[in-house]
Amino acid sequence: MNRVLLILGILLCTLGDGIAQNIQRVTGVVSDKAGITLPGVNIVNLRSKDGTITDANGFYSITAQSGDMLRFSYIGMETIDEKIAKSVMDITMSESSLALQEVVAIGYGTSTKKDLTGAVASIKLEDSPVMMMPNNNVLESLKGSLPGVNIGMGSSAGATPSFSIRGQNSIKAGTSPLLVVDGIIGGDFAQLNPQDIASVDVLKDASSTAVYGSRAANGVIIVTTKRGKTEKPQLNFSMNYGIQSWTRKPDLMNGDEYNQFVIDKAIAGGMTGSDLELQSLLKPKEYDAYMAGSEINWYDETTQSAPTQSYQLSISGANERFNYYVSGNYLKQEGLMIGDDFSRASVLAKLEADLTTWIKAGINVSGNRRDYSGMAPSMYSATYIGPWGFMNSQYEGYENWQERFPGGNTTWGNPLWEAFAIDDKDVYYNASLKGFLDIRLPWVEGLSWRINGAYNLGQHQEARFTHEEHYVNTLRESELMNPSQFLKNANGYAKDSDSHSWLINQILNYNKTFGEHKIDLTFMSERQRSHSSGVKATGQDFEQAGTTVLGYNSLEMGNAEKRGIDTWKSYASSLAYMLRANYVWRNRYHVSASFRRDGHSAFAEGEKYGNFTSAAVAWTLSEESFIKQLDWLSYMKLRFSYGENGNPSISSYSTFPKVGSGAYIFGNDYLKSLYQSSLANKKLGWERTKAFNLGLDFGVFNDRLSGNFEYYNSKTNDLLIERRLPITSGYTSIMDNMGEVANWGVEISLHSSNIETKNFGWTTDLSFWLNRNKINSLYGLDNDGDGKEDDDLSNSWFIGKSLGAIYGYESDGIVQESDKEYMETYNMAPGDIKIVDRNGNGKIDPEDKTIIGYSKPNFTMNIRNTLTYKNFMLSFSLDWLAGGGKNNYLLSENSKGMNPAKMPNANWLSNKVYWTPKTPVNDVPRPNYSDSYGYGFYQSRAFLRLQDITLSYVFDKKLLDKTKFFTNARIFVSGKNLLTFTGWDGLDPEAGQRIGEGSPSFKTYNIGLNVSF
Repeated sequence: MNRVLLILGILLCTLGDGIAQNIQRVTGVVSDKAGITLPGVNIVNLRSKDGTITDANGFYSITAQSGDMLRFSYIGMETIDEKIAKSVMDITMSESSLALQEVVAIGYGTSTKKDLTGAVASIKLEDSPVMMMPNNNVLESLKGSLPGVNIGMGSSAGATPSFSIRGQNSIKAGTSPLLVVDGIIGGDFAQLNPQDIASVDVLKDASSTAVYGSRAANGVIIVTTKRGKTEKPQLNFSMNYGIQSWTRKPDLMNGDEYNQFVIDKAIAGGMTGSDLELQSLLKPKEYDAYMAGSEINWYDETTQSAPTQSYQLSISGANERFNYYVSGNYLKQEGLMIGDDFSRASVLAKLEADLTTWIKAGINVSGNRRDYSGMAPSMYSATYIGPWGFMNSQYEGYENWQERFPGGNTTWGNPLWEAFAIDDKDVYYNASLKGFLDIRLPWVEGLSWRINGAYNLGQHQEARFTHEEHYVNTLRESELMNPSQFLKNANGYAKDSDSHSWLINQILNYNKTFGEHKIDLTFMSERQRSHSSGVKATGQDFEQAGTTVLGYNSLEMGNAEKRGIDTWKSYASSLAYMLRANYVWRNRYHVSASFRRDGHSAFAEGEKYGNFTSAAVAWTLSEESFIKQLDWLSYMKLRFSYGENGNPSISSYSTFPKVGSGAYIFGNDYLKSLYQSSLANKKLGWERTKAFNLGLDFGVFNDRLSGNFEYYNSKTNDLLIERRLPITSGYTSIMDNMGEVANWGVEISLHSSNIETKNFGWTTDLSFWLNRNKINSLYGLDNDGDGKEDDDLSNSWFIGKSLGAIYGYESDGIVQESDKEYMETYNMAPGDIKIVDRNGNGKIDPEDKTIIGYSKPNFTMNIRNTLTYKNFMLSFSLDWLAGGGKNNYLLSENSKGMNPAKMPNANWLSNKVYWTPKTPVNDVPRPNYSDSYGYGFYQSRAFLRLQDITLSYVFDKKLLDKTKFFTNARIFVSGKNLLTFTGWDGLDPEAGQRIGEGSPSFKTYNIGLNVSF
């Protein structure tokens, strides 16, 4: 018996040893195709269900048996199932083209892409090449990436670009989309640090946006900030340094060209002989500068190759119970125009914790300071002032003074004088506290209750003071000797504005799968309140020298009778309830519906509340058996949605009569007065937009080509616009609900994986969108009795036509000497603009005006190519804007400048040949042409642009491991707006702004690095 037991024992030990030998520890590193290690990748043993995640270095370790299957999954990447064949397994993950399991924000919740029924465009910024671009605003990072999202260009350093979603649904009530940051409504894109952004989801169709009801007629942009990913703390540092310069710099005349221009202007005016000598034609100071060779390129003097730099430091981490992310960022952008500077310092701290197995809480604290202080030069003056002049005073002893009128022409001042002797302060402070409590109610599976709260505090400090030196005419030595004589002209103001707002919402959600049925029910209630107040002090007319030294801090030293204090307060509140239901059967049939009731304090009694509904259906055709037979079709889903939204973009007291203040002289007294400045409208209500959307998502050839197609159509009625009143009312207009605008468009998004090998990859992303709109009605008036509703010519609004119409005179070129009949009929001269007499009545009058074009483009397209070779990546993006135009103000202002009575001795473009008998061109008039018709020189602003380009290198993991310090490292060079091909003359075609309206558009060359420890 003992022998039997001994033998059995030996056999069991042998068997145990065999089993032990079959169990092993598998390790490895997970990275993407560019060689960047991926922290937070989920690894699950499909047999034992054991799991782990990769650490900050992408390293993992898991116990398994030989032959087990490990599943590697990561958001945005293709899931990989790998059979264990050895103890060290390094995994390379590829980006998923459709990423159907990717989580997207849909408003008061999340969804996977495969379950979406609405039109939602998403971008993971932290994984995108655009994060290596010198983008100071998150909107710049979205440019061209999302079809239907139109993003313009900022007008100055630090400015937020213009932006809209799916065209223009409103005429006057605002077209800005609603911003939602980490689930909380409100905020400003200028406050956000792009380096803190993880993802952006754009809700475009009415069924997606209807959950936000009254605020969502113009779309919703949901921003989600970064979270911790790895078990070990990860320290990350990044920096960017760039140089900015003009995208398109107008070529103005040099001194010799300017001299000839002045002579040709005099000849065109009938001068001859000695009258054509430069000493007679130029201002005395201009002529002195000409003789002294003092030629000035004013663009060179007022603009610079401007540096921009950004530094970011963050630390993050996560474990089974905690998740944290803390960052600090500093940005300094010197403007292309000298003095147009911007800086921003921001901090963000996020902490999430599992208090129990069913209660989770989080807090989010952020703050920023934005400084726009400083005075930029006048680009208007820099464009039109002549090249002959002196930068500094020519009077002995006063050479340190700038010359106010460099050429002696008081029409054109020194462009830099705008900033001379002026103090300017423009600083914003913002702080935000957000928190949530998420309770997974344990007694009902799938039921959760989430409470979100936020408090925002903002302050704006604005001040400006113009010292007495600003008013000195440096042409007069007596004024240089005694600037104090202008103390009475010195003036300034200081203004402080404060804003407070709070928001709280409660979300009850039930999400449960019953076999082939999936139900997602959400109920939400939300309350928000905001308050703003401010004070403004003014002062002027100072008496004693030295009292203005402190600038806007010495306003009390001004004349007591001319000092002023203004104060204001404003309140607004809103209340909302929302119910949403989503249902999915067999992962192929999807139904969604929502109802929201909104209340807003800005509207009149009886009009404060509005109801907004939506419904959507989707059919995943690729789940059907008859479609699965098509081997080339990977995925296909058809979507349809309909919904209603509102627009409450009016001031808090638009329904009330306003009181204005004024002043008058009574005898010897200066008295202040109050008066009613506007009428009340007790019926003012919501703008309402009703829209439907048809969408198709697809993937073919194993998702090597994927994308989606969207068609949308909407109508907005009860527009919030100013209705004109009879002059007998004593008022010009009143805010009212009237009119209707229709809006429709097409969007296409494509992703192609062109080449995919071990060391080389090439992908292409295309975004295409076109938008059309039409004014269906306005005021309902027919004053001319023609049986048709009247247009609004003053605003260029035309019934049945698109918004953005350019209304003016047509041109048939330039009047030539051979046009005898035209000159006699219309009293024109050779070299005049040949205005078209559209009605043929023998005279040029306002009846000849017509729509000569539209500012809105025909379509917009962006193509991005990304190429990877081992550790290198090259990504570049092309922007194409087709059609659309604007009046080219650079040309029109300069043509007006040819008239000596309006703009004596104005400069002109070097590359634009003007009409003379010797150069009978047909596009630019004679030098002394007097434009009495306001012809705008309409031009197409179509362009093709190299929007951005980035070349990066990721350091090899083995090399970094040797340092025992770095876990990831990347260096890169990039550029933005580098090349532009266009027929547009003058400044940048995309901005198309009038000279002097803002900073010229700029291109940027950038270098940067990103390292992790």
